[in-house]
Amino acid sequence: MDLVKLSRDAQVLLERLADRFSPDQLRMCRESGQGGEWNEMVDIMCAVLAKHDVPVNPDERDALADLLALYPVPVEGYDYINKRDEILAALTVTDRT
Repeated sequence: MDLVKLSRDAQVLLERLADRFSPDQLRMCRESGQGGEWNEMVDIMCAVLAKHDVPVNPDERDALADLLALYPVPVEGYDYINKRDEILAALTVTDRT
């Protein structure tokens, strides 16, 4: 796995979504990323997007799909990464975000 690409892409996507996450959700993601826990960060982002019907635009959905494709599943302990097809299908995709 290309950790440089994973970390960069995860951070970029999180910043694009930041205004749609609660302060606590955003803090958890950022702290995970700052600690080098990229799997945790991506799993939390997926959980927030799926559980809270956070709207994403098609480009953001595609960025998440590309990010999740970097993972050779299963990844032990990361339920949302492992359910990537379900997560992507459950996203609230809109042209307005």
